[in-house]
Amino acid sequence: MEFRLLGPLEVRRDSEVLGLGPPMRRALLLRLLLENGHTVGVERLCDDLWNGRPPPSAVSSVHAHISRLRATLEPGRGRQKPPRVLRSTPTGYALSFPPELLDSVRFERSVRQAQTLADAGRVGEALQEIERALAMWRGTPLVDARDHHFVEGESGRLQDLKLSAEELRTALLLQESRIIEAITSAERLVERDPLREASWVVLMRALYFAGRPAEALRRYEEVRVLLARDLGLEPGPKLRETHMAVLRHDTVSLRPPRHRGQVAARSVPPERPVGARPDLPGREWELGRLCELLRQAATGRAGWAVVSGEPGVGKTRIAEEVARQASGTGWQVLRIWCAEESYPGARVPDPQLRRLDGQLRKLAENPCVTGPTLCVVEDIHLASDDVRGLLVTCARTLREAPLAVVCTVADESGPATERFLAELAGRGADVIPLAPLTEDAVRRVVSAATDGPVSEDTARRLHALSGGNPFLLHQVLTHSRYLGAALHSDSSWSRVPPAVRSVVRARLAELPPAARQVVDRAAVIGDRPDMRLVARLARMPLDEVLRLADQAVAVRLLAWSEVSPPYDGQGYHFPAGVLRRAVLGELSPARRRTLHADADAVTA
Repeated sequence: MEFRLLGPLEVRRDSEVLGLGPPMRRALLLRLLLENGHTVGVERLCDDLWNGRPPPSAVSSVHAHISRLRATLEPGRGRQKPPRVLRSTPTGYALSFPPELLDSVRFERSVRQAQTLADAGRVGEALQEIERALAMWRGTPLVDARDHHFVEGESGRLQDLKLSAEELRTALLLQESRIIEAITSAERLVERDPLREASWVVLMRALYFAGRPAEALRRYEEVRVLLARDLGLEPGPKLRETHMAVLRHDTVSLRPPRHRGQVAARSVPPERPVGARPDLPGREWELGRLCELLRQAATGRAGWAVVSGEPGVGKTRIAEEVARQASGTGWQVLRIWCAEESYPGARVPDPQLRRLDGQLRKLAENPCVTGPTLCVVEDIHLASDDVRGLLVTCARTLREAPLAVVCTVADESGPATERFLAELAGRGADVIPLAPLTEDAVRRVVSAATDGPVSEDTARRLHALSGGNPFLLHQVLTHSRYLGAALHSDSSWSRVPPAVRSVVRARLAELPPAARQVVDRAAVIGDRPDMRLVARLARMPLDEVLRLADQAVAVRLLAWSEVSPPYDGQGYHFPAGVLRRAVLGELSPARRRTLHADADAVTA
């Protein structure tokens, strides 16, 4: 068979295109294909296929679609034979197939081979290879699941890789002196993504070698204005270098000889299997502790861990990595997502609770048959009393069993959760707080995202912008239309990612109007506002401003760190620069100008 994702989903057996059925079934197949052979739990499938709001019939619907997909993928399989392609596991479903059956994998390998040939100076062969790769595309990737959140990251990654491949092809056309074709290709690239500087670099080079240096300089001014208007940024170093080379008529820099190897900016990322998960920079120590928990449990001694931290700090991510490692070594993995208690239903859904109870009972009755088991309970602070009670009973009675339990919990949980955590801690649970990432960890995260070295200055800027919060850092990296410019510019990054804007709006909505005034004025003053200045701006007593600032700390719009006495407001700060920018973005332009003018008058 062949699975084709670079356009409408197709599954081919020999020359036959298989009928895959209705849209939901096609989306289900895509969800499994993206996992690259890893198991996906039924609850996770339901959550992803219905974008976090599965109906009561979701589980039975998934089972029915799985049955139909099996009949399509393995039509000759008898009832007594276990499925070989779409397998059942104790925790869900997995697709078994060689990676090269995916056109997206073949595309990535072909692009990498073209880059290798180009680096070796074999430009003609490289051009043939990259054109073969681009010919695999038939439309928008993963389009059958375009309304599902689970495809967003992979779809964006594949489309970025295609742009990189087209940039490489354009540079190769230029190397082959097919200049008019190179210009036409580069023009299409900048029209498709006007903020992608690498495409402008190739266009300027092609225009220069077409004998049109004045037009190349004009196009530089065009992109410079565009970057300043849309992103508040100056052109990145590669674009500036190309500009200077055109001014100096530096043909060596504009079109390096073939033996120098590198044909274009190395924007093709390293090969990565579909669905593969990145490493966890800055979390090696915490991950090591959880892996030690698994090793201990495998010897028959039950172990418990609680991973705590602020929203977005990576609790779910590290729990997913532990579950992946356990599943890959033959463990039974059971994952439970607790529900917000204020929602209708107010408890962990009964099927999940029954599965948890059933699995723990089987483990208690016959651990040798059940085998080592990992239970991951997400957001235990939202769990019902039934779930907490079941886990406490388990901690008391299942002491000698191959069981590891990992719970994630938000900071500042309620009294019921604190009692539950105290019970676990008293029974030896390993409490693992996740702190914000350090500057060095941010540097390694960004280096992995950009496939290249990251300067200390860049890491420092991004650390200040994100506060070391992995969620905020990911949003900044994902939603900056041109990452290179954002990293190298001295200008402030003014575009706030939509998810961050939504978070800030929700937090602002929790504040009374007076506290909102304090936060607005603090944002105008700076990342580390002096609350004495805020008090003067707000025309409030300092004690009242500090009381209101503490309310902003409670909703995580501000943070406070210890300072030398007296307690005069010097310790308050925005935990991440992007949060301050989001607060400023909620002010109308007129209101923002007025507050800035007032702040200038107060500090004059």
